[in-house]
Amino acid sequence: MDKFTKKFQSVNMKKVIISIFLVIALVVQFSFLSYLFKAITPDNSKEQEDQNVIMKYSSSGDIDYRVYLKKNDFINKEYIGSGEAYILNLIDHIQLFPTYNFKSSEKTKVNGNSRLVAKLKVYYRESSDKSSNPEVLKKEITLDEKTFNFNDSKYSMNGSYDISLDSYLSILNNFQKEVKIAMEGYIEVSYETNFNGTIGGASYNDKYESTLKIPLSTSVIKLDKSNSNEKTSKVREGDLVKTNKTVLSYIVIVNIIVFMVVCVLLKKLFMFTNKIEYQRLMNKLLRNYDDIIVNTSTMIDTSNYTIMEITEFKELLNLSRELLLPIMNYEVMKDKLTWFYVIRENILYRYIVSAAKLEEEKQSKEEKSVKNKISNNDNFKNKVKNIESKVVEFLKKLLINIKNLFVKIFNKAADFIKNIISKIKKNK
Repeated sequence: MDKFTKKFQSVNMKKVIISIFLVIALVVQFSFLSYLFKAITPDNSKEQEDQNVIMKYSSSGDIDYRVYLKKNDFINKEYIGSGEAYILNLIDHIQLFPTYNFKSSEKTKVNGNSRLVAKLKVYYRESSDKSSNPEVLKKEITLDEKTFNFNDSKYSMNGSYDISLDSYLSILNNFQKEVKIAMEGYIEVSYETNFNGTIGGASYNDKYESTLKIPLSTSVIKLDKSNSNEKTSKVREGDLVKTNKTVLSYIVIVNIIVFMVVCVLLKKLFMFTNKIEYQRLMNKLLRNYDDIIVNTSTMIDTSNYTIMEITEFKELLNLSRELLLPIMNYEVMKDKLTWFYVIRENILYRYIVSAAKLEEEKQSKEEKSVKNKISNNDNFKNKVKNIESKVVEFLKKLLINIKNLFVKIFNKAADFIKNIISKIKKNK
């Protein structure tokens, strides 16, 4: 087996190896990407709802209260419990009991903060539909604020705070006297809890809020609670990717490295593919004419010779056989340019195999092939047009002949009818 054949087979083997590595790299790339996308956008269908769940947790809370009364001659109670109707002018203050409860299926580390906020909201009484009335005044006061942390599956918070309505009523009455418009106001007390937690490398964050609405514009009021229902949530495996910066960084870095490897492998594969025309011709020449071609590793000084360019290898082969001289082979540029030459006295007969020239010839053949197809299509179209014109001409002649035939028949029929009529007249 000659040197070039071994090299050609080696190139093919390299192409196979590169293709295998390319497939492996693409599989790794798509595996990481599919895992990343699956983790970031988990399936929330009912069938998959409980799959890949690391932990379930729930938040609940409430704002309970007692309404303490001013001393009066009508009600002999210090305070009235929640859920009753209250006379606004008899209220001394309201004692608030905010609570918050956290419960999870697994032990988790949580940090957060809670705020008890009172918001005075005043609306212009434009219509009976309260939802459409515009807000004209809003004041917010933080009554209490604290932070918390725990590492457990259960946690509870509670507190107590007194809120006096006199200051809020004073603001509302002064504002109404100032602007002199019909309005209504109320105090919205909210107990806001914000927290973030970690479990098994996954992070999550959430919030919960309970509210209590205290009307200020009617003589008899009822306090309204809202958002006191339990809120449940789940931490899934996808949160490991979404919130764990280390895991996310590793996945991104691996994807970048694999993408670079894919680019390098593709480049090498295309380089081998581009050289195939050159290698195919070289392999053919060296395999078929191995007995007459001599491979050389050095090139002689051509300045002492007159160079005669040979355009076809067969001409160089015939010359070599006529002169009984070997064909020398020297690769000028690896995988790009090779000389085949025969030396007789001071003349060097040279045939050049050039990868660039072969590529040009290949492109030229492809262009000619395209042009021939176009030309064949044009010829076919012209033939079709000729056939169409002949068919049209034939149909025209046929129609004319049919017309003439009908005219003759009509004339003969008319003459025949005239003869019959004339005979009838004579008989009369």
